[in-house]
Amino acid sequence: MKNCYKVLSVGMLMAACSLTNPVKGQSQDSISMNLDNVLTIALSDNPDIQVANRTIEIKKYAKKETMTGLFPTVDFTLAGMKGVIIPEANLGGMKIKMGTEKSYTWSGTATLPLVVPQLWESLKISQRSVELAVEQARSSKISTLSAVKKAFFQLLLARDSYEVLKNSYDLAEENLSLTRNGYKFDRVAEFDTLSAYVQKVSIEPNMLSMKNTLALAEMQLKVLMGVDVNEPIRFEGHLKDYEEKLFSDLMLLKEEDGVDQNSQLVQIDLQKQQLVLSERLNKLGYIPTVALQFSMNRNYSGFMGYATTANLTLARNWTIFDGLSKYMKTKQNKLNIQNLEQQREYIKQQLEMSIASSLNTIETAAEQVVANKSSIYASERAYEISAKRYEIGSGTQLELSNSANTLQQNKLNYVQAIYNFVSAQATLEETLGKIVTDK
Repeated sequence: MKNCYKVLSVGMLMAACSLTNPVKGQSQDSISMNLDNVLTIALSDNPDIQVANRTIEIKKYAKKETMTGLFPTVDFTLAGMKGVIIPEANLGGMKIKMGTEKSYTWSGTATLPLVVPQLWESLKISQRSVELAVEQARSSKISTLSAVKKAFFQLLLARDSYEVLKNSYDLAEENLSLTRNGYKFDRVAEFDTLSAYVQKVSIEPNMLSMKNTLALAEMQLKVLMGVDVNEPIRFEGHLKDYEEKLFSDLMLLKEEDGVDQNSQLVQIDLQKQQLVLSERLNKLGYIPTVALQFSMNRNYSGFMGYATTANLTLARNWTIFDGLSKYMKTKQNKLNIQNLEQQREYIKQQLEMSIASSLNTIETAAEQVVANKSSIYASERAYEISAKRYEIGSGTQLELSNSANTLQQNKLNYVQAIYNFVSAQATLEETLGKIVTDK
């Protein structure tokens, strides 16, 4: 039976070696990054943010395109004509051609808009389109940075949980070694040795699972950052680093004054402004437009020689009746405005409910952090006492195993509570629309 234990020990040693390095691909040449570095990289390399920034440029060019309607336009036309059949006149038996086989004509027209009310209003709509694109880009940044924060915290949770399991594995290994020595000298029953062995190997599946979770969390974070998943990056930090400022952050979050900066609501307000301007644009369609036009034509033909004409025209265009088209568009805009107003109110109620839920999660998590930290201290003392009792023979293996399991669970609950806090904080900041800072 003891030889069997030796064989199993070799197998467990090999498994332990495979679990000692939970993160693959991290060499001495890897880049070290904390949360601030990660957010900075995401702001510049994340594909969604890059697309949003290009969309802003597109809207700016669209506005400039609308502005070109205020500038003069110049058209030039050059035409050449070859006669195929030329009329002839018969004068006393003499045929005289009444035209020429070739003629050339060129004409130019310059038009300057003077009164264009609809175009002026279109410029305001284009400006709102640019502002909407900027807000959509801000929304993309808010969502991306919130997702990056959560992914970073998920990675820290997986790594800290792995370290807790690794420490428990080391304690179980020490306990198994102590039990084997006792069994070797017949001071410990075989049942205790088996129990210690089961205690140790039962941790290995959880370690392997957490190791895979850590690898996936690292890949997900790199994808959100917009970097290659094979990039050698070493992410710094532990969840316990955020414990000190939990309650100060909680007080600041409670002082937030509502959801007016939420990107959804801001976008709806901009869309409403566009609809109001569109309604005015339709009404301005009944106002006449005035344009000044200068045109010049020059024609050459062999028969007539050169002929030149020039005209200066003040044109006024006034739509008298359009089949009620503008009226129908105005009705559509009014209904769309009512829909936006109702949608905004409904979204605002949902956001306020989300804020209350996030604050409740944050408060609960903060209380759990304090309770779990106290439980860890008590569990460590209980484990030390049970280990000493077992060492002198007054305790049992079951007591030692139970105290080790309790200590492990309390440590896992501790890091989970901190993760719940910072994750809910990221969600709340996204809802408030204040996650993007000057940095």
